[in-house]
Amino acid sequence: MQYFNNLPKVYGSDYQGNAIVLTNLLTRINVIPSLLTNPLLFYQYVIRDGETPEIIAQNYYGTVDEFWLVMFSAQLMDPQWDWPLNSQQLQAYIVDKYGSLSTAQSQIDHYEQKITITNSQGSNTNIQIIVVDQSTYQNNITGSFYTATLPSGATVTTKNEYYPVYSYDNEITMNEAKRTINLIDKRYTNTIENQFKQLMSL
Repeated sequence: MQYFNNLPKVYGSDYQGNAIVLTNLLTRINVIPSLLTNPLLFYQYVIRDGETPEIIAQNYYGTVDEFWLVMFSAQLMDPQWDWPLNSQQLQAYIVDKYGSLSTAQSQIDHYEQKITITNSQGSNTNIQIIVVDQSTYQNNITGSFYTATLPSGATVTTKNEYYPVYSYDNEITMNEAKRTINLIDKRYTNTIENQFKQLMSL
């Protein structure tokens, strides 16, 4: 489906005051939030380095015209900054933002606390990471480790670690977080397209 051909038209005027018809590029539709976690409609896809919405659309939906469906499925607006950068682009972005790679690698962005809780009975490990301020980090820099015994005899160990996160590592983490997206199952492509056309014609 040609995405832009289905967007509604608006009337405007050119610099000479002549009436012209324009495509309303600001028109948007959204997925009902409750459907985003429906495994029958969506499945998770991990974007490989160098892939674009067009490449994924061609490989999965069979045509680059469905690039919009990739963005729509993932609930992304900006194909440049909402999409993960490839390795070369990310390095160039970091240099442009921080002046050099060495500056980004030596500059602290924030501090984190990593809480690891392990239950010996079920061999379950739960890890939680939270952002803390500099004072909390400095007061707990050595971390802590303690064990509690439950009535059942099982033990629960809690380990607290505090560490600085450098700008370079933070940029990489944020970029990698963009790689996992939702894709609408291709069996529903026609249904989604028809609903899109109907909504755009209202």
